[in-house]
Amino acid sequence: MNKNFFEEMHKLSHDDEMRYKLLIQGVKRLLEDRKRGRNKLMRVLKFPQRKKDMQAAKWS
Repeated sequence: MNKNFFEEMHKLSHDDEMRYKLLIQGVKRLLEDRKRGRNKLMRVLKFPQRKKDMQAAKWS
């Protein structure tokens, strides 16, 4: 979460309903960012770069 998010949280009082909505939105955004990063990592691990087809050479 970035600095602006925390500044907005500090401006709101503890009794303000908007504070909790803002917190939930921040956590949701954080989880989505982590999920996107994990998807990229899993894609790289599952489907590594394919190497060109190799052919066996004749033995001499």
